[in-house]
Amino acid sequence: MRRLIGELRERVRSHTETCEVLTEDMIWRRHGTLLWKARKFEGSPVFYPVYRCGELYSYSVLALILHKGFLNLNGNAVREAEGRDFMYLSGLETIDTEIVRLGGPHRCGFGITDTDEYARRIARALVSDVGRVEKEHPGYTNIVLCGGRDSMNLLLLPWKNPTVAASAEPNHRFVRRFISENDLGYRLIHLEDPYEEATLDREILENCCRADLAHWRWGVSLKRLSDEYGRKVLFWKGQVADLYTTSKWKVFMHRPRRGHLLARKVYRRLGGGLLPQRLNRAIGRRIQPGVIRDTWDRCAMLQGCHMGFIREIADCLVLSAYHGPEVVKVFEEADLASVSREDMRDRVGRILHGEKVRYPPQNPAPPVSRIRVGLESRSEGEYRGLRGVFSGDLFIIKSAGYLYNVCSHIRVPK
Repeated sequence: MRRLIGELRERVRSHTETCEVLTEDMIWRRHGTLLWKARKFEGSPVFYPVYRCGELYSYSVLALILHKGFLNLNGNAVREAEGRDFMYLSGLETIDTEIVRLGGPHRCGFGITDTDEYARRIARALVSDVGRVEKEHPGYTNIVLCGGRDSMNLLLLPWKNPTVAASAEPNHRFVRRFISENDLGYRLIHLEDPYEEATLDREILENCCRADLAHWRWGVSLKRLSDEYGRKVLFWKGQVADLYTTSKWKVFMHRPRRGHLLARKVYRRLGGGLLPQRLNRAIGRRIQPGVIRDTWDRCAMLQGCHMGFIREIADCLVLSAYHGPEVVKVFEEADLASVSREDMRDRVGRILHGEKVRYPPQNPAPPVSRIRVGLESRSEGEYRGLRGVFSGDLFIIKSAGYLYNVCSHIRVPK
């Protein structure tokens, strides 16, 4: 562990950049810099992680802690992370009281009310955002991480650079079928979640108590893929798009309350065509801003943070095609009650493909990572608590049934 932390410290020192004004686009359009020193930050990220400590900025909490050389322990974050049902740390706080996350939910404009216009604008924005990134990364290979329809639709984009698909169980066979039945011709890589001690130790440190790592899978496979391509690779994901293209948004809640959730379920059922459109739209416009806040409180914290996490583990850029600047502009203008009464992904796919798209009938959710949730000791082949745990004035890492005391490497003031 001492050697690993030493290597990470050197990485922070050698990957630092200074500028007058920093933007989210500068952090998330190219890979290489890990830490930025800037007089000012412009913008408000809605999905990708951007953290600030004084004049220093990074997509990695760990990088900022290592640069400081000590941890100002945040008791609120500790209590949340040690909770029985902990899944992710939500809000602007981090495990360090001096490090805060920047950003917030995007605005709701309600300007797009026509379903066909919405589908066309999503498709056009996807092509624009992806095309810009490809142009800025000549010679790189796109690896599209596929599971459901949102990410499958990314395989219908007019990619210019070499592109392959990757998928894990239980959706691998469905992605293979999608590629075959739509005559797309992509190579499909089978992602697995193997045990590799060095990478798992690295994951624990990079996590910094932000999430239960049982939900952040495939780090080892993605790192190996990145290495295979000499890190000249772009990982693409289709994150959170179903909240903007299906009726799922109507029942999506950060912390569901029973009565509210029941009311939302009734609205979802009736809003599919049984409610008068004027009433459907009035209810939708009332709850949509809260839904968008919940996407910040949950999705940006869990899926968004995972982007920065994999970026550091695999040492390459990791992007969500549905969070490029042009797509976000479309989502900001969407009146979801008007445009998402049906599954819009079929329409978007047809526009991108130029003909009807054949989708698999199923999209099962992947299981949690088995190597990260075991309750037995390491000697029995099970793994315990792969998330950082901070206790008292010591920085403790609980991993695979044993504890690392790295207080001598990351000083924690008493």
